[in-house]
Amino acid sequence: MTGLAKIDLADSAVKAAVAVWAEATTSTGLARQADIRREKQRSVEAFFNLVKVGPGEVTPQDVQTWLREMAKRGLKPTTVYARACHLSSFFQWAMRETALGQTLRGNPVRYAMPKAPKPYQSRSTKSLTDEQVVKLLKVVRDRAAEADPVGKRDYALLLMFFATGLRRQEVLSLKGKDIEIEDDTMYVRTKVKGGDYQRREIADPPVRDALLEYLRTARRVSILKKDGPLWTRHDRAGKPGLPLVAWSFVENLKKYAVEAGIGDIHLHQTRHTFARMVSEMSGSLSETQDALGHRNQTTTRVYVQRIAIKRDRHSRRILERLSPDEK
Repeated sequence: MTGLAKIDLADSAVKAAVAVWAEATTSTGLARQADIRREKQRSVEAFFNLVKVGPGEVTPQDVQTWLREMAKRGLKPTTVYARACHLSSFFQWAMRETALGQTLRGNPVRYAMPKAPKPYQSRSTKSLTDEQVVKLLKVVRDRAAEADPVGKRDYALLLMFFATGLRRQEVLSLKGKDIEIEDDTMYVRTKVKGGDYQRREIADPPVRDALLEYLRTARRVSILKKDGPLWTRHDRAGKPGLPLVAWSFVENLKKYAVEAGIGDIHLHQTRHTFARMVSEMSGSLSETQDALGHRNQTTTRVYVQRIAIKRDRHSRRILERLSPDEK
């Protein structure tokens, strides 16, 4: 594809091909479909903007140059790897689906692909301490006190995550009709993992109060009992009323965590924190299983073993028994 050597991406057919690829390879029905498609497209466009050659002229050395450039900019290994995967996907798609494939000798990314980084399991499965939760909630509560709908929304969201242990999508996909309020008790209808629906009681008034305060501030109390999204965007980039996407809330959560002195955080840690506290308070694996909604107790056992600290209930009595002379 010599004709595309030293290309200007903005004026080339490559830009159009990248857009078609991003559309064709992004699953429909995802809450972040538009964001994911845009991220993929920008990743591949950034590569061609750097190397300034067409797909048929790309070499593994070009890919390595791009990878080194991203590393120099301080991008995390997981981000670099994800973008390399996007570029590889583009070449695989081009060889199979378009006329570009006739000009390609192979997928140059295959020979320069970085090793997959270790998953963030240790971070996402790490439970926050009670002290960290208190500090985090204070930061968000202070933001909510400023009469800012974003702060009030995020505070209500965070309370619901910690109080219920629900998964990310189970909370963020809630609609107005999924909420029922009776006196001090709130009931939440969620579509849980596996496709089943579950009606969950939240007897903690602060969760209900925070949600109602958010809806009143955003002038959205009328959404209750309706089919619209419970959580919406309130930024200038998005039309008011659009559903909140997980990415937006997670970005805010990371900022709150830094302010609280926690540092890096993962949203799934709220579920692990919930599991830790239920396990410690109940001392019952079956009760923890029920609270998490796990169908298999083995899953709960693994879940709790990852995060729990085995409390010392015996050493003092054992040592007293073994040291009768010191009594």
